[in-house]
Amino acid sequence: MIKLCYSCGKKDLLLFGFLIILITTLLSTSFTNQHQTITIAQTNDDINNNNINNNSTFKLYENPTYGIQIQYPSDWGRLDLSFLQDSADIDFYPLSDTSLAKNVKLQVNNLPFHNMTLEEYTNTQINPTEEILLESNTTTLADIPGYKIVFTNVAGLKTMQVWTIKDDKAYIITYVAKEEDYENDLQIAQKMIDSFEITK
Repeated sequence: MIKLCYSCGKKDLLLFGFLIILITTLLSTSFTNQHQTITIAQTNDDINNNNINNNSTFKLYENPTYGIQIQYPSDWGRLDLSFLQDSADIDFYPLSDTSLAKNVKLQVNNLPFHNMTLEEYTNTQINPTEEILLESNTTTLADIPGYKIVFTNVAGLKTMQVWTIKDDKAYIITYVAKEEDYENDLQIAQKMIDSFEITK
């Protein structure tokens, strides 16, 4: 009789062990699904935050010395190197970009020749030996006739450059990013370009 109970206990113990493994597997699967749901929710939040960042508030940068102003996202940094030279050189960059490849650069340079035309200046700017030109056309910058090019280079960067000339000065805005990231902040770069004004 003891042997019979012992034998029943062994079967019960095996059944109990099987149930424990089954319950553990089900709980593990449930937690994994919850983790995936949380991850998906966080990814959706990140996407929503990116949309918010694309609609983020803008600050105004003004430089009365060079008579320029431009709006840029409040969550971007700014590096003004104008004091190092006799021309304006201001970089705007997303603080969240760890690649350090993405930026919008604003420059004001003296033209190499007096009374240079936009066409003459444009011919000096396009360098087909170092760049693969994707787009090249006329545009406006600060309500003045200008020129726009989009190109890639061997370093894997994609660049949009817009310029105009006024009073023997060239006003140049350049947006640079890795080719795979170029579209991400293109709307922000375009909004910055559209906000640019020459104030003197």
